[in-house]
Parts: sequence; C-alpha cells; structure tokens
Amino acid sequence: MDRRRVSSGAPWEDQVGYCRAVRAGDHVYVTGTIALEPDGSSHAPGDGYAQAKRCLEIIESALLELGAGLPQVVRTRMFVTDISRWAEYGRAHAEAFGPHRPASTMVEVRRLIRDECLIEIEADAVVDRP
Repeated sequence: MDRRRVSSGAPWEDQVGYCRAVRAGDHVYVTGTIALEPDGSSHAPGDGYAQAKRCLEIIESALLELGAGLPQVVRTRMFVTDISRWAEYGRAHAEAFGPHRPASTMVEVRRLIRDECLIEIEADAVVDRP
C-alpha cells in the first residue's frame, strides 16, 4: 500500500518523530493539531473559538496536500483543557464541517503541550475512490 506523508514544520515533528498527516490508500490520518501561527508562535491565546478554527485550518491544509478535504473527514477528536467552553470549540467545528458532520469526541485533559493551548484536534478521513 502506498503511503504519503506531509509535514507542517511544527517544532515537535522532528523531536518526537511524527508528521502532520499520513495517507495510506484511501485513508488519511491527521495528527493532533494545536493552533500555531506559521512562525511557530501560539495563535489567539485565551480564545477557544479562534484556536479551534485555526486547528481546523491547519488540518484542512494537510488534507488538501493529500488529496482530501474537510468533507471527507469521518472522525474528529478534540482534546480541551476546559470542557465548560465546549460551545466555543463546537461552533468552530460546526462551521468548518457544515453538512459533512463527522463522528466526533470532545474530552477534557489536564493540559496540552503549551500552557496557552486550549484545544488540540485530530482527524481521520476516507477519500472516495474515482
């Protein structure tokens, strides 16, 4: 089976030994994604909606590089540091997927890789065969 990988240049990719996304056949797996700016700085500290939106933009970019898009996402997992803010994260998620709603999970975790990160999202997609 052919495998293709894309990198986002996140500072941890080389240190930890992972890539942003892998396509294996018709499946695309996007690793946990936090809200980073292109220069590696944190995006919108304190703003759950903006961070979720930025995570989904990064995920979409990786999917597009591998021949998929948000409509092909079948599952997302959201790891949040404050579940009481679920509506902020959920609004960004709903806007991104529109009528192509994936199966999804949101769980609260103690913390993420940076203290200012409120959310991390991962996604799995299935690309339709031609």
